[in-house]
Amino acid sequence: MPAQGERLFYGWVIVVAAWLAMFVSSASIASFSIFAPELEVEFGWSRGMLSLGYSLNTITIAIFGLVAGMLVDRIGVRRLVIIGAVVGGVGTALLSQITQPWQFHLLFGVLAPSGIALCFIVPTVATVRRWFMRRAALTVAIAMTGSGLGVVVLLPLIHRLIQVIGWSHSYIVLGLIMVAGAVIGGAFLKKDPESSGAYPDGVKPEAEELEQRLDFLARSEKWPVKEAVRTSSWWLLILSQFYNIAVVGIIGHLVFWGGDLDIPSGDAVTILSFLVLAAVAGRLLTGFLSDWMMSRFGTSRKPALYFCTIGVALGCFLAMGVSSERELLLVSLLIGFCYGCGLSVFPTYLGDLFGVVSMSALFGVVFLFGAGLFGAIGPVLYGFVHEASGSYDLAFLITAILCLISAVSLFLIRAPVKATRDQT
Repeated sequence: MPAQGERLFYGWVIVVAAWLAMFVSSASIASFSIFAPELEVEFGWSRGMLSLGYSLNTITIAIFGLVAGMLVDRIGVRRLVIIGAVVGGVGTALLSQITQPWQFHLLFGVLAPSGIALCFIVPTVATVRRWFMRRAALTVAIAMTGSGLGVVVLLPLIHRLIQVIGWSHSYIVLGLIMVAGAVIGGAFLKKDPESSGAYPDGVKPEAEELEQRLDFLARSEKWPVKEAVRTSSWWLLILSQFYNIAVVGIIGHLVFWGGDLDIPSGDAVTILSFLVLAAVAGRLLTGFLSDWMMSRFGTSRKPALYFCTIGVALGCFLAMGVSSERELLLVSLLIGFCYGCGLSVFPTYLGDLFGVVSMSALFGVVFLFGAGLFGAIGPVLYGFVHEASGSYDLAFLITAILCLISAVSLFLIRAPVKATRDQT
């Protein structure tokens, strides 16, 4: 094997491959916001009924994200992502044929997301995290910009396509994009640097790093799920995921919310794109800063996570006073940026606490609770609160409080003790 530094470190290929898989997958997941209003007009289905499909989608992605975490080391990340791409793309394309709510719930809520989960965040992010230590948060952030830019770039294009060829044919196009992008990305993924005869970051770690940095100390530790769940840090980390209820609910209902404010759907979709773009900026900035803080101080990535959870809480409180397109844009930018600050740092922080050997399985469980079970509450909560009161204000208040609970939970987390590692 050539000496380190003589060629491009393959970890960067992993980042690009993961980025591409998430780029196309995220557009299929977020497509609810542009297709749901069309289905509401076409079939007269209520927001609550449609939101149930979105919640099923979120739960299914979380459940199969857990499955992906368990399978990735058994059948290989490359094979897993390619299988997921085909199932997810076919499920998305079949949505072009729906005429009944149960068909929407089955295809958008179960079939498509079961495939998408196998090629989305859990296997790709866990793989990127294994390939890097010094730049762990930054590379995870770069890879995860794929999920944001997929919404920013593809969603407006698909929305425009709906106006030209209709929602039915647009679902077919989206399914084809899903298959092509994720299959190509999956083909380049590999498990970890050690299995390829390399070091994380492409550089042999220094003795000082191995002794002083908590994340380096934890890297090779094995934390089976059954052992991790016995620690208080694990359950506090799960509780810190409450903020997902707010974010998933707001993203799912932003176009509806804009309609209540008499904002044209095209403008509301643009605002949604800006929210996601702000999240992209947030994850890149905090990815860089958290790596710098770990390198400089070797302490914790918690400050970025406080900013995420408290910032989303503030956005929810401010959302109760929104009455114009400009105000909606500003609140969306705040929520998006703060949400993005946690997207790359939470999985990186998980690796800091429990190492990367069991990363896929552990991240699958965290994802099941966070973006899955908690996230699934958001669309239904916002949908039925609106139907009961004609406003989203109560939902904003409830989710703001839940975000603050996330911040308190983070404050209480301490690194779990294993082997000779000291608790800090």
